[in-house]
Amino acid sequence: MQIRSRLTYQFTYLVSAILFVSYLIIYIFSQQNYKENFYSRLRQKANTAAELLVNVNQVDSKLLRIIDRANRDILFRENIMAYDTCNERIYRSNDTISFHIDVNRVKEVRRKKEVRFAHEDIEILGTVFATPEGRIVVFAGAVDQYSAENAKDLKNILIALFLLFVFIVVISGWFFAGRAVNPISEVIKQVDHLSPKRLEERLESSDSEDEIGKMVSTINRLLERIENAFKLQKTFIANVSHELKNPLTKISSQLEVSLLKERAAEDYKETIASVLEDTQELAAITESLLELNKISVSDYQAGFQLIRIDEIIWEARSLTQKLNRHYKVSIDTSFMPDDEEELMIRGDEKLILTAIKNLMENACKFSPKHCAFVGLRVYHNTINIRVKNEGKGIPKSDLPYIFQPFFRGENTASSKGYGIGLSLVERIIHLHNGSIQVQSNPNEWTEFTMSLPQTKP
Repeated sequence: MQIRSRLTYQFTYLVSAILFVSYLIIYIFSQQNYKENFYSRLRQKANTAAELLVNVNQVDSKLLRIIDRANRDILFRENIMAYDTCNERIYRSNDTISFHIDVNRVKEVRRKKEVRFAHEDIEILGTVFATPEGRIVVFAGAVDQYSAENAKDLKNILIALFLLFVFIVVISGWFFAGRAVNPISEVIKQVDHLSPKRLEERLESSDSEDEIGKMVSTINRLLERIENAFKLQKTFIANVSHELKNPLTKISSQLEVSLLKERAAEDYKETIASVLEDTQELAAITESLLELNKISVSDYQAGFQLIRIDEIIWEARSLTQKLNRHYKVSIDTSFMPDDEEELMIRGDEKLILTAIKNLMENACKFSPKHCAFVGLRVYHNTINIRVKNEGKGIPKSDLPYIFQPFFRGENTASSKGYGIGLSLVERIIHLHNGSIQVQSNPNEWTEFTMSLPQTKP
């Protein structure tokens, strides 16, 4: 079911329920009012008859009966009866209309002062009238034809109004629901026109403050992330193609040159050694790509364990200095906490070791003195690891892209590498719910800061 139809139905159900309850209350209270008016007329007729019968000396029961018949305000099947202090009937206005009144009923009226009851279809009101000689009891009865007719007319009117208003509600609900969902329809049309070739386009909304405007803003932010992802993918493919093309071109060229003419055995050995080196470079690139992809798709977190970060730093230092005899890693221990439990994190020891080792290796590689400075500090349940070196630094224009796979800045062109290390480091840190930042002052220093959540046993 479409939203417009659902909104119309819900709006119609709600308003119809409110109308039904309102009209039902009106009908019930109107019936009660009609009934009270009817008994009020009976009370008035009883009091009038008793007043004339008792207080006017010239009026006897026969004359009073004549007066009642001459009265134009006569109810349908009306009859009035009066009983004296001895419970004897002293007056009846209509001999043709009779309803049985026994002594117990008369006594009940004397006791309660007013009683209402029905005899067949006749509604009867019994009331007490005080006289100097004592209290007489008067019964006035009639058929409540007026109330029944009014109630029937009111019911027909309310039913007609209910159906009319429900029809109006359906039409207006359909119209206003259409206006309410129209912005959503416009958003759908705009989204339908989007394609991978037109990801730079953004959705438009007339009102950015309502829920639809917020939804459009959310979709625009999603489109921006998708556009960036596509750009990264294109850059990644271009870089991979470039990195793979270089060794393949070198291998192909050397083999073609070797086949041009007969050569000495030493020349062939030299060519084979060069081809082997290029093949190893291809294998290293492939292995780096597999490692990068494994970090993206593998579910490492399920196997995370508690590890001590300081032990991993010392191990990474040892491995880094073994790579090159000129590499030197200095570790600042002045901010090390005394409690070893503050150095615990939950993670994968091998991955964290790889990330720290890559940062140390890069710091030594791009430092003229091949030195790296490492510091560790615990702050607000977060372990911060700082890796700094002195050297060329990173240009500000390169900082936003250094964590992209295969990106290599201008200052790294002379150094061997594939531009995968920092991307691998970033993914490892994010896998451990951490973060990494970089700061650099060109021609002076570069500093990477890893932040990992502390986990106490």
